Amino acid sequence: MEEFHEVAIAYYNNAPRNLQRLAWSFFLALDSDGDGQISYMEYINFLRQCGYGWISSNFFKDLDRNRDGCLGFWEVLTLYYVIKTRGLWCQGCQTCLVGLYFTCVSCFDSGSRTYDLCPSCYKQKKFSHNHTNFMDNHLLLRSKRGLSAGTVNVNLALAPRPAINPPASVDDDLLQSFQALETGVAAGKANTCIVM
Repeated sequence: MEEFHEVAIAYYNNAPRNLQRLAWSFFLALDSDGDGQISYMEYINFLRQCGYGWISSNFFKDLDRNRDGCLGFWEVLTLYYVIKTRGLWCQGCQTCLVGLYFTCVSCFDSGSRTYDLCPSCYKQKKFSHNHTNFMDNHLLLRSKRGLSAGTVNVNLALAPRPAINPPASVDDDLLQSFQALETGVAAGKANTCIVM
């Protein structure tokens, strides 16, 4: 998780000022009681309201670096990075894939849904899949070198946003600030390779 924190901060530090302001606005909107930190309930409400129910409620503990029971700005920035880039779950044990993982090359190359496994499930063959050609994510990336020079499509690397089916009580400010941040990130992709 520490790598995700570092990467999220690096993207933020290299983002244009307007995108940094949108990230702060998102944090402030998420902080519904205005105490300067995100409680567990504020985190859960965000996941439900914005359609990220697939993220485990226990993930809050992983994000909470200093173990104070709340999320600060940098921890929320890490949450944003994870939900935008890590919609990957092990097909064997259903854990969120962080760090190294294995991907079915045939599924990856087909352009359809990928089939991903944590190292433990792959090592112990705790899965059932119709293809046998797997590579870890770093090796797979390296194996794709030489594809059309200058071709970058960050959208293909980002986790798709789920359809939002908001509950009856929706925090409009939270949804609007989250959508504004996503719009800012999307606009920034036209000029640079950025996921934050």
